[in-house]
Amino acid sequence: MAQEYLPAPSNVRLADLMKEHNISQPELAKEIGCSKSTISRFISGAKGTLTHEQVLKIARLFNVSTDFLLGETNIPDRKNYDIAELGLSVEAAKNLYTGRVNTEVVNLLLENARFAELTYRIAQYFDDTFASGIAAQNAMLTTLSTLLRTKVKTPEAVKAAKDISLRRKPVHQGDLDDIEMYFMAAVKEIKKGIGSHYAEQEAMSKKVAEKMFTELTKGQDVQHPTITAEQLTDAMLESVSGMEGATPEALEQLRNGLLGILQSAAEQENVHETDE
Repeated sequence: MAQEYLPAPSNVRLADLMKEHNISQPELAKEIGCSKSTISRFISGAKGTLTHEQVLKIARLFNVSTDFLLGETNIPDRKNYDIAELGLSVEAAKNLYTGRVNTEVVNLLLENARFAELTYRIAQYFDDTFASGIAAQNAMLTTLSTLLRTKVKTPEAVKAAKDISLRRKPVHQGDLDDIEMYFMAAVKEIKKGIGSHYAEQEAMSKKVAEKMFTELTKGQDVQHPTITAEQLTDAMLESVSGMEGATPEALEQLRNGLLGILQSAAEQENVHETDE
């Protein structure tokens, strides 16, 4: 939950932020490119204001919103960032803004600590941090294998050369295995945090089925109820009639299909009982 401050005018809020971050007036003036007297006049409440650019620089320095700095809100968390501040390319920002990527999934991934670590492992894969070491190791193994085959030339040496060659590894395979492991672990963690709706849906379906059975067998012998295919079909249709897209035409088609299936199943059951 975001920290909330007491209401305060902008000059008092700036003074509080400076005290909280242990920044003096000369230091702040140097950071935002103005004179110490400008800061002093603003904090004291005397005549004098800060420019829009100076307010933005102060907000970024203390990592608060300009609304908080100006006293418009009591919650300091910033909600708006420049693309450059976030390190996003224009194309990446466009994909987020236009909905080409699922922003809900992006948020869940970025909030996951394991995924954060994964981004650095992917960066190491891209710049060949570990691959260069494996490539050097493979080169040494190749050289050693070649020397054994060409210089020693004994059956034992040839066998040893083959064994050494088999020790060479695909340059990027280790990185890719590592990335896959971290990614799947992150996705599983997120899924676990979200939970599953299966249990809830199963409980709801069971409740609907129990209600349907009670209605269909009302007034009958519970141990030996009689339910026709037509009754069961109509009950099932009633349970979905309120859903989106359940037009009369669609419901009629569904009724015909369900009725045919249930009647066919009943006929097969009768044949089976007759055979017995």
